[in-house]
Amino acid sequence: MSSPISAVKRRACVACTNAKAKCTPQAANLCQRCARLGKLCTYLDLPQTKQLLEKKVDQLMLQLATLTQQQNRQALVSPDASTTHDSPVTNTSGVLNSSSRDPPSLEHPTDTDIAALLDAANDPSHGPDPPTGSVLEGQPSLVDRGLLSAAEAERMLTAFKADFVYKFPFVLIPHGETAARLRTREPFLFLCIVAATMGSAHPLRATVAEEIMNHVTSRIVARSERNLELLRGLLVHCAWYSYPAEKYHPRLLLLIQLCVSILLDLGLHWRKGLNEDEQRALLGTYWLSVGFCGTLGRPTIMKRDGRIDEYVKSLASSTTTEFTSDRWIAPFIHLQSYMATMDEVYASMQATGGSALVQVTRGSLQRQYDSTRTWIEKDLSSCPPSTANAISTELKYAEMRLEEPCLREDLWTADPATAIRTTMLMTLIQRSKELIQMITDLPVSEIPQLTITTSARICAAVGYIPTAVLTLLNLIASTDGSSSSSSSSSSSSPSPTTNQNHHLQAQTQPIIDTADYPNLVTQLATALETRFQPQESGSARRNMRMSTADKELDVVGSLCSKMRLLARCYPYQVRNVLVPCPTTRQDSTSNKSTGLSVMTADHQQDDTGNEVDGEMMSSSQDWLPSGTIYGDIDGMFSVDDIQWESLLRDFTTGFG
Repeated sequence: MSSPISAVKRRACVACTNAKAKCTPQAANLCQRCARLGKLCTYLDLPQTKQLLEKKVDQLMLQLATLTQQQNRQALVSPDASTTHDSPVTNTSGVLNSSSRDPPSLEHPTDTDIAALLDAANDPSHGPDPPTGSVLEGQPSLVDRGLLSAAEAERMLTAFKADFVYKFPFVLIPHGETAARLRTREPFLFLCIVAATMGSAHPLRATVAEEIMNHVTSRIVARSERNLELLRGLLVHCAWYSYPAEKYHPRLLLLIQLCVSILLDLGLHWRKGLNEDEQRALLGTYWLSVGFCGTLGRPTIMKRDGRIDEYVKSLASSTTTEFTSDRWIAPFIHLQSYMATMDEVYASMQATGGSALVQVTRGSLQRQYDSTRTWIEKDLSSCPPSTANAISTELKYAEMRLEEPCLREDLWTADPATAIRTTMLMTLIQRSKELIQMITDLPVSEIPQLTITTSARICAAVGYIPTAVLTLLNLIASTDGSSSSSSSSSSSSPSPTTNQNHHLQAQTQPIIDTADYPNLVTQLATALETRFQPQESGSARRNMRMSTADKELDVVGSLCSKMRLLARCYPYQVRNVLVPCPTTRQDSTSNKSTGLSVMTADHQQDDTGNEVDGEMMSSSQDWLPSGTIYGDIDGMFSVDDIQWESLLRDFTTGFG
C-alpha cells in the first residue's frame, strides 16, 4: 500500500487545490479529505496543473482590471467618490484597501467566467466582431422624404444600367432590378447611383453628396462596417466623383483608399469562389486605385497578380452572366496594368542615363504598347460605341505618356536640342491634341458619363501641350540666338535682326500652328460645359442653372475655368519666348513678364523703355493665335513666370 501512496505525495488533487486545503493521500487515486467528503478525487499531470494555474492567474488579472475600470468610472462621475465608505480606496502605496463592498470572490471563479475565458482562448482577437447591419438601417430615403420623385429615381437607375456601366463595367445592376427595391435592400449603392446620374446642375447635388459622406463616416469609419454593398457603392461614387472639387483631391483619394481597405477586410484578394459581383468589385478597385493614384503620383497598393488575370478571363468567358459588358473588362485592366508598368519604369530612370537611356526605355515600352494595342483593337469594333470611345481614350493616353521623358530637363543636359528630343516633343503635342479632339467630338449624351479617370487624362493633355510648345520654342530661340551671334561677329552685314527674325518665324510657325492651343482648349471647355446644362425644361430648367461659384465646386467645372485661363495666358507666354526685350536677352535674371511690348510704331519701346525693332514686333504679332475667339490680343491675360508655372503644374503633375 505504501508504494502507490508515495507516488502521489508530490502534488494535491484538484478539489483540495481549489479549496486551498491540505491534501493527504489515502490511496493511489484518493485523498483523505475527498474520501471523508465523498468528492471525486482527481489528480492532474504536471502540464495540466500548469494550465490550471495559468487560467487562475488570467482570471485574477481579468477581475482586477474590471475592478480598476469600475473605480475609474466612479472617479469620473464623482470626484469625491474615492472618499466614501462604499468605494474601494487606495493607501499611499497604491494598494487597494478593503471596503464595505467586497469585490467578487477571486478564489472561486464561476462557470460563466471559465466559459468566457475558454471562448477568448478560441478567438484571441481583440474586441467583438464589427457589426454586420447598418446603423442607418430604416432611415427614410430621398424618395421617402419627398426630395426625389419615384419616377425620377427610376429614370436615374435606368440610365445607369443602360449607359453608365459601359464606361465603368465593374458595378452592374440586374436588368429586372427597380429603384424601389434597390433603395430598400442596398440604400448606399442606390444613393451613389443617384449621385452619378443626377447631373451637375441638379439642385439636390449637395444634399446627396452630404448624405453619402454621412454613410461613409457613420458606417465605414465610426462603426467599421464592411460589406459588398458599401464597396460597390464607393466604387460608383469614386468612378463618377465630381463634387466637391478640392485641390489635390484629398477626399477622393481617401474614398479610393477606403475601397482598397474594404476589399482587403472582406478577403476578396485571397478568398476562393468569389461570385461575379465580387470579382467585378475586385477588378474595379484595382483599375480605379492604380489609375488614379498613378495620376497623382501616389504609390499604388494593389498589384496585378494571377487572381486578377483569372477573374478577367472568367468574366469574359462566362456563359451564366447576363451582362455583355463583362467582355470589355479585359481591355481596361490590361491598359491600366501597362500604364502602371510605364509609371514604375519612368520613375526609376536616372538622369545619368541621358538620352541613350531614354531611347532604350521608350523603345521597350513602345513594343509592349504595340502588342497590347494589337490585342485590344481586334475586338474594339464590336464594342458598344461608348465603351469603344473610353478604351480609345485610354489607348491615346498611353501613346501620349510614352513621350513624357522629353519634358524632363535632367535627361537632356548633354544635348538639350537633340533631334530625338524635338521629335518626342512634337509627337507629344500631336498625341495630346488628338486626345483632346476625341473628347471634344464625343456625342453630347456621353459627356456626363465620363469617369473621373477620363477627366484626369484630359487634364494631362491640356497641360502637356503648352509645356511641350514652350520647351520647343525656348530650344529654338536659344539655338537661333547663339548661331546669329556667331554669324554677326564674323559677317559684315549691318543688320542681321530681320533675317534672324524671319528664320525664327519659319522654325516656330509650324509648331504654333500645329498646337492651335487657345482654339483647341476653348472648344474642349465648351464641349465639357454641356454637362452643366439643366436636363429639365421650363421653370425647372431656370431653377437648375448653375452659378460660377457652383461650377468651381465641380471637378470638371473647375477644370474648364482653368483651361479658359490657360488659353488667355498662353499667347503672352509664346510672345515672351519669341520677342523678349533686349534687357531680358542680356540679363538672364530679368523677369520675362517685363518683356511684353507695346506695338505702336516701326521702332517702339518695350515696357522697360528700350527701343525694339518694329518689323520684328509686328511679325511676332502675326505668329500669335488669331483674336477670333477672344477679340483683340490686348484683352488676354498677362501673368508672370511663377504664376504661369504654378497654373501649368496643376495640370501636368497633379490633376488640377
